[in-house]
Formats: sequence, C-alpha cells, structure tokens
Amino acid sequence: MSTFTVIRSADRDHWRDSAILSRQSFPATGNFDLEANAFGLLMMHNDDIVSPGEGFDMHFHKDVEILSWIVDGAVHHRDSGSDEITEVRAGMAQHISAGSGVRHSEVNAGGYTSGRTVRVVQSWLPADEKGTPPSHKSHDFAADLAAGGVFQVAGPGSPLPLGTTGAALYIARVDAAPVTLPGSAYVHLYVIDGEVEVAGETLREGDVLRGRDVEKLEVTGQGQVLHWVMDRAITPA
Repeated sequence: MSTFTVIRSADRDHWRDSAILSRQSFPATGNFDLEANAFGLLMMHNDDIVSPGEGFDMHFHKDVEILSWIVDGAVHHRDSGSDEITEVRAGMAQHISAGSGVRHSEVNAGGYTSGRTVRVVQSWLPADEKGTPPSHKSHDFAADLAAGGVFQVAGPGSPLPLGTTGAALYIARVDAAPVTLPGSAYVHLYVIDGEVEVAGETLREGDVLRGRDVEKLEVTGQGQVLHWVMDRAITPA
C-alpha cells in the first residue's frame, strides 16, 4: 500500500546569507553525513535563490551525481577541467558527474547591477561507481516546458543519463489537463510554482510530497512540479 508524507514549504530547512536563500528538503548546509538523511537515493534537494553577480565560488565534489534545474535567470558554470564558461538558462538542466573529483563554480550570470536573481533547484544522488572520470552536460528543455505535460529530464533513455541506476527525474507543467507521473519504490515530488492536487493533498510552491511504493500519481491544478522516482534507498529501511 502506498504511503505519503507532506513537508510544507515553511517546514523545510532554510539557510540564508547576504547573497543566497537556500530552501532545503534535507538539512544540507554544514551537514557532512548527507546519506544519513537521504530519502530513497536523494540526499540533497535545495531550491536556491541567488543575488545578482553572486553564487558559489570554486568548490570540490567527488563521487556524486548533481542535477540542476534552472527555474529563473541563468547560471555561469566553470569547472577545473576547462577554462570555458557554460551558461545554463531557465528551462535548462545540467548534470555533473563528479567522479574522481571536480572543482567548479556556479555564479548568477546577471551582473551585480542587473537586478536579476537566479533560481536553481539542485539535487544530489550517490554515484554507483566511485572514481570515474568527471563529466558534465547540459540540455535545453524550454520547448518541452512550453508544450506542457510531463517530460523526462534525467535517467535512463533521457538526454541526461545519470551515474545512479534506478533513479529518474521528470518535470511536469500542469495546466488544464491532468498529468500522470510514474511511481516507484520512492517518489519525491516538489512544487516549483502554482498550486496542484495530488494524492488527496493540496500542494503549493515549496511543498514536498514523499511517497513509498507508489504505482503512479495523478496531478491536477496549475503549476510546475519536479518529480524524482527511485527504485531503492541508499540504506534499505
């Protein structure tokens, strides 16, 4: 039988400094045991709003799969494997496989005087294999988002394969017609904007629905949702 837990936006962890507001499904800032707080294979899920010209300077990752969905604005990404700056815009996703180790920076592409913030939803999953060569790839889903309905962003058969088997990410733009999202042993649905009805719950921006042993989810209302499906947990319950 399916079971569900709702985490309201106000109850999620919030971390703020002068440049960044981070709204976290799991306590991530200063937490060095992310796997202990994971749900399914998802061990970090942050919704970050970054001030103009600000961001995350060069920092290190290893043996983690990182998926970023750009909601508003644009990010300039640079990593230790290249001097090239990649711009990832709203409606795009970027996958980083940190592998044996990568240093990278993520900065709001809008300059200090632009007045433009950037909003990014970023997820982390553990890599199946350790020490693989680092890589990153971006893909533009703006046309899929504009068309509405549901589309797959990452995982098997998608434009952004993951180094974590059994996990897949979907985005849905819910409008006049109901949307059906796939289920799995673990599902994590996040409302990016709007108001939707799912599993008998009314969810608004920033709310999370976590489900266990879910066959599928019918979503109605209006809004954009980000939906992870995972076939197992990092540490089996």
